[in-house]
Amino acid sequence: MRETSSTPKALAWVLAACVGLGLNSAAAQPTTLKFAFTAPPNTWVNTLVADPWSKEVMADSDGSLDIKFFFGSALGNSSNVYDRVVNGVVEIAFGPYGELTGQFPGTSVVALPFETKSCTEAAIALWQLYRTGVIAAEYEKVHPLAIFAFPDFVMTTKKSITKLADIQGVKIAAGSRIVAQGVQLLGGVPVTLRPSDVYQSVQRDLVNGMSLSWAGISVYKVDELTRYDLDMPFGVGPGYFFMNKDAYARLPEQAKRALDRRSGDALSERFSRACFEAGNANRPNLIARGHTISELAPEEAARWKARVAPIIEDWVKETPRGAEILAAYRREVAAASKR
Repeated sequence: MRETSSTPKALAWVLAACVGLGLNSAAAQPTTLKFAFTAPPNTWVNTLVADPWSKEVMADSDGSLDIKFFFGSALGNSSNVYDRVVNGVVEIAFGPYGELTGQFPGTSVVALPFETKSCTEAAIALWQLYRTGVIAAEYEKVHPLAIFAFPDFVMTTKKSITKLADIQGVKIAAGSRIVAQGVQLLGGVPVTLRPSDVYQSVQRDLVNGMSLSWAGISVYKVDELTRYDLDMPFGVGPGYFFMNKDAYARLPEQAKRALDRRSGDALSERFSRACFEAGNANRPNLIARGHTISELAPEEAARWKARVAPIIEDWVKETPRGAEILAAYRREVAAASKR
């Protein structure tokens, strides 16, 4: 067949089109963000918040983001996941602050006893402390997507505890320094354990129970071994969604806008609603499983509050700008309670 003069031009056009398609295909590849999620996928933090949030962020990014979850200890646990997000091993991480108290002293204000038992108020107040700069210096190594609070603490035990005499000498697992101090001041024996280690410890009678959130009782299956739950204003545990700063900085603008739109104040509010739902939803489930839920009588609550008062006094003395942070937290909690 005789080659026409237009054939080379046609071939050049086809080649150029193929190259263009290849470039467009490469450009369309989304940025994958590894999300180290240090809890099972059935926890309320995932089902009510993280899973729908990630889908909305990816949709808003118009295909520029792909958020991939790694549950449990696949890419980190509550002890090391913060370091892994700081060092860029993962791009996003969820975890409790438990063992990070020393690095986030101001944030631990939410764990102070008898300040509030509402995780909704605490979550809103905590993000406001960060947003307004009161505790912002603690977050220089990460890009916070959300700072929130778990449902309020409950003491779940094998034996009934409703007054000071009941807790004397009882071994209680504590996931944070402040909770451990509280247990000790009340006359109990605190044992520092990660939530994932409590089930086996209760099963072996190494501890009688644990102080953790309402939702956490069932997430870690401790409710299978305990029968008594004491609802008390013993502070709340803070949690976080952090992102690696460099990973955030490298994102295309469209991806950044998607994350910014769904994070911060919006995600804090979302957590506060989910926290309320999760904290209340598990109570009837526990009762159905044979649990007895109690509250401190007013006069007994006054005794407990007096016993743990040194925790607040020591926290103010030991925490840089402690009095300022506590005063600001109380103002934000008061404001949140009126929403």
